[in-house]
Amino acid sequence: MDALRSDLHIHTTFSDASCTVEETVRRAVDLRLDAIGITDHFWPSLGSKKGGLEVILERRALLGQLREEFPSLRILDGAEVDISADGSFAPVAGGLEQFDLVIGSIHFVCNSTQWASIMLRALKKNSFHILGHWDGYLSSYRPSDGAIVARALADHGVAVELSSRYPTQCEDFLELARDEGCLFSLGSDSHYVGAIGQLDDQRALVEAMDLPLLELSS
Repeated sequence: MDALRSDLHIHTTFSDASCTVEETVRRAVDLRLDAIGITDHFWPSLGSKKGGLEVILERRALLGQLREEFPSLRILDGAEVDISADGSFAPVAGGLEQFDLVIGSIHFVCNSTQWASIMLRALKKNSFHILGHWDGYLSSYRPSDGAIVARALADHGVAVELSSRYPTQCEDFLELARDEGCLFSLGSDSHYVGAIGQLDDQRALVEAMDLPLLELSS
């Protein structure tokens, strides 16, 4: 898998996007992507429209069919889960272990010191793969807080997302995270078909800053 040809953060009509799973996969194939992460929200995470294990199993069965139809595209069965102020994750029916890919994201405004405290608690309490749109809801940023979070992410093996929906505002954090040994991921956080794979700026950032990308095992 060429990690530069991946989009690991995509929503569908199983949560708050306008595109179906089938439309998403066909668009990714047309773009010649190597891998995508279908990472819907499930109740009670913000943006969710549906919940319950039966919904997750319905989507999983559909993904299985599409994998057979499009074997050249790696399709990851994932979820984006809200990180709460106390560092806990919103519950998901059936647990997080069932997914190929779990993105943890903060969806409320907080300052840099609050963010660092939340992230330390979240990393102790939960196992996940990617920190989604890491500064998308930050009202402030201090390098000292960034250093704390970068070290903790590296220690727990959690990648930092480079999001096209929430472009990085504080590039010095990416340097801190890289130097601590963090990996990075590309994610459009797409909610409509035209946004899927639109990651040229993020790919350029990877190359300019020599950021190592996450490559999930098969």
